[in-house]
Amino acid sequence: MKVIEALVKLPDELAAKIPDVKLQDQDIRVTVAQESFTRENILPPKLSLADFTLSFEATAEATVRNFNSPGDVDENGVVGEPAPAGAPLGSTAPRPQLLLGGDTGWMRYQATARIKAAGGGSLSFVSAHGRSELSATLSDYRAHPLGRNMREAAREDLAQPRLLALSTDLTKLGTGDAMAWQVRGVLETGLELGWSDMFTTNLADLAYVRNSELIQLKSSIAALVRARVSLTDDYQLIFSRPSPGRIQLTVRKAKSHEAAAGAGLGIHVSFAEPEAVKQRLHEVLTALAGQAEAKVEEWIDKAIRKVLSPEEEALLRAVLERLGLDPQLARLDHLKQEWEDFKKKVEGSLEKVVKSKVSAAFQHEYLRISESSSLLEVELDEATALRFHGSLLRGSLVDLIAHLRDPANAGTFTLRNYLNTASFTLQNTVGFSLSLGSFEVLKSRNTLRQTWVSQENTEGARRQSFLGQRAYEDAWMGHRNRWVVDFQADMESFSAAPAASDFRFGLHLLLWGQKKKLTREELQQAVDDAVVWGVLDANDALTVTSTLEAYIGRTDVATQLELKVADDMIRDVVPWLQTFDVKLFSRALARAMPWSPQTARTSAEFRKLVYAPIWELYLTEVLNKGSILSGDLSPTRAAEIAAWVITKDPTVKQLASDLLLKEKTWQPGGGNFSFAEITDKNRNTLGKCRRFVDGMVRFNRSIEESRSGEELRTVFSDLEGLWNTGFHLRAAGALLAEVARGTPRGLGGIERTFTVRIADSQEQLVFSTAAGPKSP
Repeated sequence: MKVIEALVKLPDELAAKIPDVKLQDQDIRVTVAQESFTRENILPPKLSLADFTLSFEATAEATVRNFNSPGDVDENGVVGEPAPAGAPLGSTAPRPQLLLGGDTGWMRYQATARIKAAGGGSLSFVSAHGRSELSATLSDYRAHPLGRNMREAAREDLAQPRLLALSTDLTKLGTGDAMAWQVRGVLETGLELGWSDMFTTNLADLAYVRNSELIQLKSSIAALVRARVSLTDDYQLIFSRPSPGRIQLTVRKAKSHEAAAGAGLGIHVSFAEPEAVKQRLHEVLTALAGQAEAKVEEWIDKAIRKVLSPEEEALLRAVLERLGLDPQLARLDHLKQEWEDFKKKVEGSLEKVVKSKVSAAFQHEYLRISESSSLLEVELDEATALRFHGSLLRGSLVDLIAHLRDPANAGTFTLRNYLNTASFTLQNTVGFSLSLGSFEVLKSRNTLRQTWVSQENTEGARRQSFLGQRAYEDAWMGHRNRWVVDFQADMESFSAAPAASDFRFGLHLLLWGQKKKLTREELQQAVDDAVVWGVLDANDALTVTSTLEAYIGRTDVATQLELKVADDMIRDVVPWLQTFDVKLFSRALARAMPWSPQTARTSAEFRKLVYAPIWELYLTEVLNKGSILSGDLSPTRAAEIAAWVITKDPTVKQLASDLLLKEKTWQPGGGNFSFAEITDKNRNTLGKCRRFVDGMVRFNRSIEESRSGEELRTVFSDLEGLWNTGFHLRAAGALLAEVARGTPRGLGGIERTFTVRIADSQEQLVFSTAAGPKSP
């Protein structure tokens, strides 16, 4: 028989090493020279395909091993034990395709091949970093009953080898079988994101306006931007058959073979639709000019023809002054060209901003996916898997993902994971995250988590990332809001001895509120939050409030307030917080006091004048006399301090006399309004402020002294106390805004946006007061 003839070609050296026992009886790991496989034509010396060739070198080694019981460890992660019940997507728990613990075991056959572009052509995944060829590991997993004889199983399996490089090999997968392809090269994927999400923390990079000008950007929530992202890393492609006619595809990170410690991911972003930026350019130009783009161009044309009315001339001069483009209209012959040059500058910056957002967010997400965790996990019909086999083998997920996004193909596949989400379209992105991660956390009432991922390459160097996150729902003045604070630290490159100085840092503060029908009071409070955090100037708050008044009581509204402090600005801010300055913290706490219609509470500036001296006296007394156990004064004493300042300080008395009765009396079980009530409901304020400073000192020393990255866990623990209540988080945002104003970059160094989403019209409005570098 043909099969019998093939069986005798099993190399004697391999047959002798495979025990003549049942699969369940013994664990084996057999290593042989690949030459024995090529000599017997089990493996071809060279396999030529359309785009590349595979060469199975005689000097390489092939392995055969088995997996037969829980506890067996497959270094490829294809075979393993089930993930713990309830493990979330993106957890560090492995998600193997083949599960141990049943009546089935596996024989794994693994070989190494050199890949080279065929016919002098080029392949992006081969030419990464200028290479002309690279190495790939091919693995074939064959399922067998545990009672099967291993030697006979090996003879049968190797009589019909599968290399995965051929699409026809997919059709040979039996139920419970798998094939894997591991390689270092360029991996390309497609992303579909909400266009409006690109601007929630990026207006600062588009602010081609003078200081203290309000930017208001309107966009559609439904509009999408499609991008392609590629990066260089080691990845693994796995095909398995969970049931007849179905193929499960998994793509995940693998142990890096990059030997150069300084090498990074090399992320590149391009647009799937080249006109994507131009389609949205008019929205940005309108926001920057403060007038509709078409109207500005109409006025410029009239100015050149000298038919501009006095009213139109005044409006045009205001636009040009805002943009720095000759408000005196002194050179009319150059005006149109200056406007066109400005548009090109904005277009270039817009493209850069969007690509930067996608790149940074993708890197944030990717570096927090541990080895053996999947980037993509989807179950397909066999025909679809065969159709995209070639592009997947070359490291491109773009065509497959485009196919799966098509509504016509809905129901033909089951998506289990894509970048830690269960959707190909990533909307409501926040902060550094590309996925719904932080947004999903908002569904929880109170969460505190730390995620540490360490990827090791074959040289033993490590690339690490850390995310500390606090999220919770908070009742503030009777209205519920949700908060998220992310402290991120990650390394783009490998290091033999990772230190804190090797990391890039980021801090993101988010306040999110869903309003069924926006009331006037809720609108005032939301805009006040934006002023407290330095997102809006007090003067602009009136304009924003006036703009949003049209939606009061009419439609569901979601508000989103964000501060994002990137690595360079964090390094500027940290040195300013190395000692506890009671006056600085008192001002921040005062600005964070609740908004109300009373004069002393209507603005952050008035609250600072009234409550900063109260907080300073309170914190100083706690520092000198407060209880060691509680770190607080009694609410009665807090009320006495507030009343004393209101009656003795002339400025405070003038502003807050109508609050004296409320402030001097404290009743147990009261609200969350007066100074005494705030100190009672938000305990240990001094301790949190001082520990925050201690964390900044530790943070600074960790960087300057190149301490272990593990130190960042303690840094986060020290810092996060200042944002574990809504009031303290308001104060933390106020503190960062004030400190930033004193740095060389000024408040403009922090990305600051106030976003409002309108349910009825599916529109999004993003507001931010432009702020350039600090004046010399």
